[in-house]
Amino acid sequence: MSKIVLDTASLGSLKGKVIVLTGGANGIGKTAVSTFHGHGCKVVFGDVSVKAGQALETSIGSSSVKFVQCDVTRYQNQLDLFSRAQELFGRVDIVIANAGIHDAGDVFAADEPLEAEPKLRELDVNLKGALFTSKIGMAYLRKSGGGDLILVSSIAGFKEATSMTPYIASKHGILGILRGLRISAIQEGIRVNAICPWMTRTGMVTGIEDGWYKHGLPVNEPMDVVTSFLICVTSGPAEDNNNAKSTGSAAPFSGKILYIAGGDTYEIEDNLQALEPQWLGSENSRVLKLGQAYLEDPSTSWAK
Repeated sequence: MSKIVLDTASLGSLKGKVIVLTGGANGIGKTAVSTFHGHGCKVVFGDVSVKAGQALETSIGSSSVKFVQCDVTRYQNQLDLFSRAQELFGRVDIVIANAGIHDAGDVFAADEPLEAEPKLRELDVNLKGALFTSKIGMAYLRKSGGGDLILVSSIAGFKEATSMTPYIASKHGILGILRGLRISAIQEGIRVNAICPWMTRTGMVTGIEDGWYKHGLPVNEPMDVVTSFLICVTSGPAEDNNNAKSTGSAAPFSGKILYIAGGDTYEIEDNLQALEPQWLGSENSRVLKLGQAYLEDPSTSWAK
């Protein structure tokens, strides 16, 4: 695990970039909208919270920031979000799939009625919504000749917790999107990275806050997570393997998983991959590499 430190001198490279962000009206997303605007970006953000989204747009008071009502589970809503960015600013450079929810309650609890189909809104918003954002975002980034796709997961994307299985499944799925896209995306000049924050002071954690603070556990502020976004988008273009400006991780800065805890950012995927022969076994790792190479060969097809 490597600690990553933002190179603030690189923030000037953001000026004029066009960002599309989901879940931008509150919490981490709200901080991201204001921060990127403050660095000279043009931001189009979507959210289902219309009053909060409109209030944020009004408070910033700039023609460079636009709110669009958007339910990420509705594909047409996301098409409209990206179309609006293209219409206003002519391109898209950075896409952040940030929208997410956590529903209280345990669908696996013994007293949950068996006959009632669970709604699984977390899978719809957190995973299906991110898939929609990624698909549409990739198309717009191609038009721009490349860019950045940031996927917001959670510590629940790689750690277990009881009584929240659908949420954990949705956040594990975000890392699945990362691993499904990163090899092909970077060949198109698109960097795909995932963010896994631990406890962050937003409305989603009100139920656990008091006990968390009592135990003296580390806490993130929304800006700490946004700093990880900044690291992703200022660490050099996808085609430049020697231009990772933020220190602490191997170049190119793509396909990374950033863990955010206590206000600090750590890259955890590099070592996971490097240590594969140890945790999987050297022979298994060797054979797996051959199989992966076959699957990645352009001539290989799943179609019969």
